[in-house]
Amino acid sequence: MRLDLTAVHRRLGWRAQAAIAGVGALLASAGDYRAGVLAAHIPVVLTRLNRDALTAPVLPDGKVSFAFYGVIDAPGEKRTVRADLEQDDVLYVEMLIPKLAPETGIEPERLPSLTLVAPSGKREVFTANRSETFDEPYTDTSYISYSIGRMSAEKGTYTMEILGEVPARFVLAVGEEERPGEVMKGEIADIADVHEWYRTPPEAAPAG
Repeated sequence: MRLDLTAVHRRLGWRAQAAIAGVGALLASAGDYRAGVLAAHIPVVLTRLNRDALTAPVLPDGKVSFAFYGVIDAPGEKRTVRADLEQDDVLYVEMLIPKLAPETGIEPERLPSLTLVAPSGKREVFTANRSETFDEPYTDTSYISYSIGRMSAEKGTYTMEILGEVPARFVLAVGEEERPGEVMKGEIADIADVHEWYRTPPEAAPAG
């Protein structure tokens, strides 16, 4: 796999365009150009229940843009997401933190790391390799993107494990295609859920 550190970072944002039906939903960006065209990511909130591959949300199409909002509540905790891809699909992953304390005071090497497990079993660890700040005007939230990668995929299911040494909020963005998508074993979140995640420090985060 090839890590592309020059990939253009993506801005989180969405507007609901259809009601949630089962575990699928359509969320698309609309015309807010204050900071450029917003890229749509379908939001999902991770909890402590999503700690391993058996309980992880699954994306049937890992090319569709999703944003997974999670919290590492205690050192050594793990959150997991899975995504299905076809041979030579482009797999895009990005790790972010809110531009808030305590996350902005954490040393880069101690930020939540992403371990990507390919269908073949090959493992690759993504740690902090960049620092880019942006504001998301629709939700009035700010983020720091600290790790990003784009690579050609194998056919099968990828497992994405987020590990943390210290309590911290994080966002895992998966996929680049801004179109309808679905998630299995997970629920689409709304803006109120994202605001709750954003304003709740990890020490006070409720158990999932």
